[in-house]
This record gives sequence, structure tokens and C-alpha cells, in this order.
Amino acid sequence: MPRFFFHVRCRSETLSYDDLGVDFPDAVTAHNEALRAARDLDGVFVTWDRNPHDCTIEDENAAGELVFSVSFGAIFTGHAKPFDPHV
Repeated sequence: MPRFFFHVRCRSETLSYDDLGVDFPDAVTAHNEALRAARDLDGVFVTWDRNPHDCTIEDENAAGELVFSVSFGAIFTGHAKPFDPHV
């Protein structure tokens, strides 16, 4: 099962770096779980003194390649697009 690593970045500054990763059957499942988990972080940005619209959740595979990147602003407003592995 592939491993995915989720990082939180704000304007190129890494706020949270995932060095453990999580196993998911595919990138679509990883994307859906990332969106679900990210919704729980809404209040965290206040404690970080960050605007969530300036921040993204980025997913890398085990090879360190970017699989997808989603703006927290899009997630919190419900405008995050479904993951399309062919784009």
C-alpha cells in the first residue's frame, strides 16, 4: 500500500512536516482523507497567527514527489476540487 506524507505550508514556510506518513490504497483516498482531516484544523490557524487562505496542505509520495496541493481556504469554503490523478 502506498505511503503519503502531508505537510502544511504557509507562503513557502513549512509549519508542519510529516516524516511518518500514512498508508492509503491510492491518491484519491489520500486526497479525500486529507480534506476531511484539514477541516478539523480551522481553529489551529488562529493559534498559529496565520491566515488559512495563505496556507496549503501538500501531499508527497514515498519518492518525495508532490502528489497534490490544496489551499486551506478552498477546503474551509467548500471549494476544494476532487482529486484527478490524470491532471
